[in-house]
Amino acid sequence: MSGERLAKVLARLTGDAAHRDVAMPSEAACEASVALLGVSGAQLTLTRGTGRSAYSYATSQIGTLLENMRFVLGEGPCEHSLRSGLPVLVEDLNSWENHQRWPLFTLSAGATGARAVFVFPLRSGAIHLGALVLHRTSPGPLTSEQVADAHVVTDVVMSFVLDELTRVHVDVPPPTGMPLRQAEVHQAAGMLSVQLGVSMDEALVRLRAHSFAHDRPVVEVARDIVTRHLRLSPDGRLDPR
Repeated sequence: MSGERLAKVLARLTGDAAHRDVAMPSEAACEASVALLGVSGAQLTLTRGTGRSAYSYATSQIGTLLENMRFVLGEGPCEHSLRSGLPVLVEDLNSWENHQRWPLFTLSAGATGARAVFVFPLRSGAIHLGALVLHRTSPGPLTSEQVADAHVVTDVVMSFVLDELTRVHVDVPPPTGMPLRQAEVHQAAGMLSVQLGVSMDEALVRLRAHSFAHDRPVVEVARDIVTRHLRLSPDGRLDPR
């Protein structure tokens, strides 16, 4: 995707999201993505490191039903993506192949009106946070441009999610001007940035993703990194010493 197209997608998504009457920016981005990507609905599913559901949001009743079916039946495109960490693009749920892959899910999903499902995983390094699930009420694939745009939307949604769930709340700033807890997080992000060879923004995403996946406050994770109780494995994961 060109830099110009990327900028247009981000501007449209964040601009549309800002006018949505929902509580969370991630939910607003889901709502805005429906028109942007030319789908019937969008659904956000988040999971902890254990794979259990932690949160879900859907722009329509169909999305809510699809998530309930995934949870109860333990199969389907979203479940497959959550386990593999890979995108799953299903242009026709009613195909013979998909009935063989997910017999219970496809049978039940057909009753909701969903005919196509496209799942894009929310990932940060080796950590899987969940998935953005798009659906259509008619069969047919996404175009190559829509797939590229969906990846951008997924990154934006993940950024919103991590900010919402792991935001550092600040109390009283010390004499140096930077709040102590915020300073710890920035110090940890700096260490990760050097060790991983990534930007500070990406390092902060990795830190927040670990915090969410392990259900721990981001400040505690940052402190463990600074005191070297957490170390980096070769694939970029944070593992206890």
